[in-house]
Amino acid sequence: MSHRDLYRAAFDAAEDALLLLEDGRVIDANPSAVRLLAGPEEGLLGRELTGLSPLLQPDGQASAAGLKQRIDAASRGEPQRFRWLYRRPNGGFIQADTQLAKLALADGSGPILRAVVREEDKEQRRLYALAVDMLGVATLDGRFKELSPSWERTLGFSRQELMARPYVEFIHPEDKARTLSETDTFSTGAQTLTYENRFRCKDGSYRWLEWNAMLALDEGLVYFVVRDVTRRKTAEMALRESEEKLRALYEGIPHHLIVADKDARIVSVNRTPPGLDPESVLGRSVYDFTSPEYHATLTQALDTVLTSGGRAHYEVIGLGANGERAWYANHASPIRGAQEVTNVLIVTENITERRRAEEQRRESEARFHAAVEASMDAFLTMTSHRDEGEEVADFVITGLNARASAMLSMQREALLGRRLSELEHSVEAGVLLDKCLRVIRKGAPLEEEILLPAPAAQPSRPRAWVHHQIVPIRDGVAVTMRDTTDRKRLEDQLRQSIERLEAYAEELEGKNRMLAEENAERERTASVLRQQQEAIRALSTPIIQAWEGVLVLPIIGALDSGRAAQIMEKLLGEIVRTQAHFAVLDLTGVEDVDGPTVDHLLQVARAASLLGSRCLVSGISPGVAQAIVELGSDARTFETFGELEDALRHALRVSGARLPRLRRTAR
Repeated sequence: MSHRDLYRAAFDAAEDALLLLEDGRVIDANPSAVRLLAGPEEGLLGRELTGLSPLLQPDGQASAAGLKQRIDAASRGEPQRFRWLYRRPNGGFIQADTQLAKLALADGSGPILRAVVREEDKEQRRLYALAVDMLGVATLDGRFKELSPSWERTLGFSRQELMARPYVEFIHPEDKARTLSETDTFSTGAQTLTYENRFRCKDGSYRWLEWNAMLALDEGLVYFVVRDVTRRKTAEMALRESEEKLRALYEGIPHHLIVADKDARIVSVNRTPPGLDPESVLGRSVYDFTSPEYHATLTQALDTVLTSGGRAHYEVIGLGANGERAWYANHASPIRGAQEVTNVLIVTENITERRRAEEQRRESEARFHAAVEASMDAFLTMTSHRDEGEEVADFVITGLNARASAMLSMQREALLGRRLSELEHSVEAGVLLDKCLRVIRKGAPLEEEILLPAPAAQPSRPRAWVHHQIVPIRDGVAVTMRDTTDRKRLEDQLRQSIERLEAYAEELEGKNRMLAEENAERERTASVLRQQQEAIRALSTPIIQAWEGVLVLPIIGALDSGRAAQIMEKLLGEIVRTQAHFAVLDLTGVEDVDGPTVDHLLQVARAASLLGSRCLVSGISPGVAQAIVELGSDARTFETFGELEDALRHALRVSGARLPRLRRTAR
C-alpha cells in the first residue's frame, strides 16, 4: 500500500472531523466531518465554512467576518484555534473546538488549510460551567479569549464585557506593574506561573484573585485557572493586623513579659532592664535574675503553673536597672500545648517605686496616727448602724484617740464597738448622735459650736462649750471635737476688755475734740497777736523823710535780730524809692542790743552805702557802744552823733543846696 493510501485511510478513520479548505471552501472531508456537520444527503464538498455556521456567534461576532479573519491568518502560516458554533444537519447547533493550519505542499500550489473540528464533550462543558474556580483562555496580547461562567458569578461582568477589553484594565492600579512583571517571565521560557492581584468587579469593588497560568506557545494562548481568594486574603490581612497589634502590644506594654520553658529557661522577652540586651537574657534561667532568698518563692509559683495549670502571683527582689536590686510583682500563667502546659508566661512589673511609696505611706500613717493621738482635739470614726427598715438609726465607734476617750468619759477599749445610744452617761454622746444623723440624712458636712447642757446627775456642774466638725464618709462619719470652754471664757474676757477700751476710746475722743477746739482757739489768738506784732513793728520802725534826700529812722524799744532785719528791708526800700543821700538811724530809744543785732545794724549801714546813701547814727547809748566794740566791727562805715539834732545839722551842712527848702519847710 502506498503512502497516499495510508494517509487516506488515516484521514477517513480519524474520529475528529477533518476538512481541507481552499479559499474558504471545503475540497475534502472525512466521514466524521460529514456526520458532524452535513449528513450523508447534503455532503460538504464545495461548501464554504461560513455556510456551516449561524450568522452570529454567541459573543455577538458575525460568523463570516470572524472566519475570514482566522482563515486569512492561517493562510499566512499563523495557526488558529478557537471555539466555534456550527449548525447541525438537523437544524440544531454544536459547539466545537476548531483548529486551522496551513499545509506545506511540495508542488507549491495555493494555500490549503487543514481544519480540525472537535465537538466539545458535554460532560466536560457541564463541569466547565459548574466550576467554582474561574477558567479561561487568553491570547498573548492580553485579551481574554474564553471564560467560564464563574467569571460572571464572581465579578458581575458578562463574559462579553470581560473579553471586549484587555484584562489589565481590570487590575487594581497598585497591582498592574507587579502583574505585568510576573507575566513577563513567560518570555524567559517559563511554562507555568502563579501570582495574585486585585481584580475590579462591576460594582467598583475589588476582589483578590490567585492565578495559575500555563503557556501554550504553539497555540499562541495562555490557559489559566483563577481562584477567588478574597476571604483568605482578608483573613490573612486581619491575621497580620492582629499579629502586628499583638506584637505592638507585646513590645509596647510597660511591663516585662517573659516566656519560660519547663526548665525555667527564658525563651522570649519583650524588654530587658537597662544595661542588659535580649541576647544576654535569652536561654538563661529565670533564677539567674531573682535574688537567692526568693528562689523558694519562685519555685513554688512555677510548680503551681506547670503542675496544676493554675496561676500564681508573687513578689520578689530581682535584678534591676544597671545591676541594682529592684522589687518585682509577678503574675505567672500557663501556656498550653496540645495536651499539657508547655511554657510559662510571667508578667513582671517593677514595683520598686510603689514599695517605696507604700513604705513612705506607712511611715506617714504612723506619723499621722501619732499626731492624732497627741492632738488636743478629739477624733472619732463611726460606722452607720441601721434599723429593721434599713434606715440609719445609730453609729458604732470604730476608732478614737485619747482625747475623744476623755471627752466621752470612758476608756478607749470600752468605747470601741459601742453604739452612741448606749453611752447614756455622756451628754456629749447624745448631742453627737443627733448631729451625725443630720449629716447622714443631708449628705453634707456639719460644723458648729454649741453649749452642752449640764448633766442631769450634776446640775450644778459648769456647762461646757464644744466645737463639732462632722464629715460623712463611706458608710459612716468622721468626727472632730474640741472643748472650747476656755477659749469662750477668754473671748468673753476679751469682749469685756474691748468694750472697756471702746468706752475709754470714746472718752479720749471727746477729750481730743476739746483739745482740738482749744488748740484752734489758741491758733486764732496767736494769729491775732502776730498781726498786732506786725502792726507794732511797722509803727516801731517809722521812716520819716525829713526833707529831700534825708531819711530819718527813729528806733524805740528793744532791738532784736528779727526787728533789725525788718529795719534793713524797709530802709533799703525807701532809699531806693526816694533816692536819699542820707539815712539817719536814731538809737536814742534803744535800751540794749546783743552782738548779732549790732552786726545786723552794721550790715544795714553797709547796704545803704552800697545804694549811694550815707548812714548817720545818733543817740548811741553806752551799752550799744560797748557791743560795737566787743564785736570788733569797723564803725567807719557810718558816722555817729550824740543827738539826733546833731546828725540832722550835719546832713544840712553837707547838703547845703537843699537848705532853703528846709527853711521853708521849718516855717
